[in-house]
Amino acid sequence: MEPSTVLSSLMMTAVCIYAFFHLNKLGRAHRMYKQIQYFFLFMAIATAIGGILGHGFLYMTGKVGKIPGWFASMIAVALFERAAIWHIKPLLHQRNGLILGWLNYVELTVFFVLTFITLDFRIVEVHAFYGLFLMLFMIELYVYKKKKDPGSKNIFLATLMGAIAAGFHALKFSFGDWFNYNDIAHIPMSLSIWFYYQGARHMIYYGEEKIVPEEVIESESGS
Repeated sequence: MEPSTVLSSLMMTAVCIYAFFHLNKLGRAHRMYKQIQYFFLFMAIATAIGGILGHGFLYMTGKVGKIPGWFASMIAVALFERAAIWHIKPLLHQRNGLILGWLNYVELTVFFVLTFITLDFRIVEVHAFYGLFLMLFMIELYVYKKKKDPGSKNIFLATLMGAIAAGFHALKFSFGDWFNYNDIAHIPMSLSIWFYYQGARHMIYYGEEKIVPEEVIESESGS
């Protein structure tokens, strides 16, 4: 039904799969890194399902075909948000870290229920805005102010690319039916995913056993 949108969605899937497997090769066991890694897995599922069922075969599945992709994307956002909570936890009072953790569970549950009841994609968009533009960005801004974390800088770039994608989508800027606002938005979204991957590679965990990724050590020794 929308072949160009299927292809641009699968472009995002390819970036997600690349990020997932390359992060897996690094073998980082801490939950912060694992949750970021599974963000890319669920986002790969979301973009693949969204592209194939939600755009390619929408005439067969109807709006119901979009739901698995919507739910997968919300799980992905919640996972990265939770990883960011792990990132900031060592810098906060223990009680504040626990509050953020529980808020993450409540948020995902509420948005799941609202999406299932309304079948409205705007709920998914609001969740993405809340999770990536508010929680993740603000957490990483705090971490960067405290620690100048190298991963946070990449997440800022990812947020910028996400904002550009959202702008194209909101304005419905298109070059025609075969390269519409969905396809155009998927280009900065792919770049956003790439910068999230770079952020995941370079984020430092500041707990009692501080974890500094090899990529950060190599870049510091090189400079």
